[in-house]
Formats: sequence, structure tokens, C-alpha cells
Amino acid sequence: MTDLAASVVRSTFAVGAKLRHARVFHPDGLHLSGRLHAESEYEHLFGTGERAVIARLSKGAGTPGSLPDVLGLAFRVLDRHDEPWDFALATTGGGPLSKFLITPARGWVRAKYGSLMPYRVGKTAPLWFFAEPDTGQPASASLAEMTEHLHEQPISFTLLASGVTGATLRLAELTLRLSESADHRTDYFDPMLNHPDGVELLPRIVGKVREFAYSGSRTGRGEGA
Repeated sequence: MTDLAASVVRSTFAVGAKLRHARVFHPDGLHLSGRLHAESEYEHLFGTGERAVIARLSKGAGTPGSLPDVLGLAFRVLDRHDEPWDFALATTGGGPLSKFLITPARGWVRAKYGSLMPYRVGKTAPLWFFAEPDTGQPASASLAEMTEHLHEQPISFTLLASGVTGATLRLAELTLRLSESADHRTDYFDPMLNHPDGVELLPRIVGKVREFAYSGSRTGRGEGA
């Protein structure tokens, strides 16, 4: 990717974030914290026991109230070396092919979240990461209803992975609650910047575009590059 193209992407997202006084996408969200517990065969990625997590649930376009939207689940987990690993998932379809495509959701309980871009972990074939919500989450896409729900009880997600073909792998269980201010020391999640060695998002050129877009958005919000 040329320096000019990178500059254009950064500048576009910086201007958009500055004008909106928020992220270009997913402007409104809830700050959460919790724990991730990996399945034993994936402890080599996430570490053993309960891993600390901070997270954010959001609406992509920022539609008001309970109107459908592309919902987002972003979270940071400390990996096996206690280094940050960021995920940024958005709602996708539920079918064999539509699960790879960004799709608006009518409610939190119906949401199926996907990475949209595949990961390569070591020398494995590309894998897409997914998160499925517990069945008790609110039926609408309202942030206010989700907030009320979280005041009563935590929410959970099952973290999965699958390729274009083959079995779906159960990776971990994610449990989240509303966070205290001391729990949430950052307001951004950057999967291009924060990931373990040997893990990368594909294709690399699309990853670079996302990297510059995230950086520009942070600059526009006054959070630095």
C-alpha cells in the first residue's frame, strides 16, 4: 500500500471522527469487563484459567433505540504472555455463506458476531472467529435495554472458529458485565495492532487498510495514533 493511499485512508477517517465527535462506525457503546475461559486445547493461545477481558458492545451506524443495526462486539483479552489480544467482531448472517458477510441484527439475542476477515494461527488454514450470545440477552437492539439487563446479570458468549469447510471449533467462553471506570483504561480495540506473535489477519492488504482507518479514527477523536 502506497504512502499516499495510507495517508488518504487515515485522513478520511480522522475527518469523519472529528466531525462526528466519535468513531466513524460504532459511535455508541457500552463498556464492559469480565473473564475469558479457554477450552483446554486452546490454552496455548489464551493461557490457562480465567483471563482478564475488557470489552465494548456497540451499534455500527448508531441507529436510535431498538432499531436494527450492525452490532459490534470488541474485546481485549490478555494472552498466554499477558499481552493484549484485540478482537473486533460485527454481526453476520447465520448461514453457511452469510456467516462471512456483515449483516444487521434485530436484537442482541439474535446476533451472530464474526471477524469478517480470517485469521492464520501459526501454520493452520485460515480460520474465521465467531461469538454467539447466551439465550437470555435482550430481544431488541436497544443499548438502553442491554444496559438494564446488565444491571441485573452478566452476559456470556461462546467463542468459536471455523474455516470455509470443516468442523466448527469451540475456543472459549466469554463472560461480561458492566465495567467500573478503573477496569476500562482504553476506549479503542485494534486487532491489527494487538495480537500474539504467529497470529495475523488475512489478507494483509485489507489488514493494512483497517490499520490506517483505526489510526485515523483515533486521531480524529483526539486519542493519538
